[in-house]
Amino acid sequence: MLVVEASPSSGSLITARLAAEQGREVYAIPGSIHHPGARGCHQLIRQGAALVESVEDVLEALRGWQRVDLPDGEGPAPTQPDNPLLRELLAAPRSSEALAMALDQPLGQVLAQLTELEVDGLVACDNGFWTVISR
Repeated sequence: MLVVEASPSSGSLITARLAAEQGREVYAIPGSIHHPGARGCHQLIRQGAALVESVEDVLEALRGWQRVDLPDGEGPAPTQPDNPLLRELLAAPRSSEALAMALDQPLGQVLAQLTELEVDGLVACDNGFWTVISR
């Protein structure tokens, strides 16, 4: 569970407590010490919730996922990807809508595939355009 904003008496803190009692991970994004809506997140962090500053913090904690940068010349040689989405993105960055049209697939299906590729560290979205992450 990720808490973005919570006052000290909010229902988010109750939900976070219940999640922790059930063995679920609790994450909190800190905020300004002057903003009342951040106090609940600060309280959660003091009580042991994981501090979140970026999406990588959540991915690393949930999946043990981390990007390994290989020195130049090391690692497997790049090959033509089997995934049609990756082939399209190697040609040029594209929006999810353009990918759906190019592949003649429903947008929801394309978005689900893009999410999986993003979690695997293969693609990234910047300003609405998806690109392949070079490794």
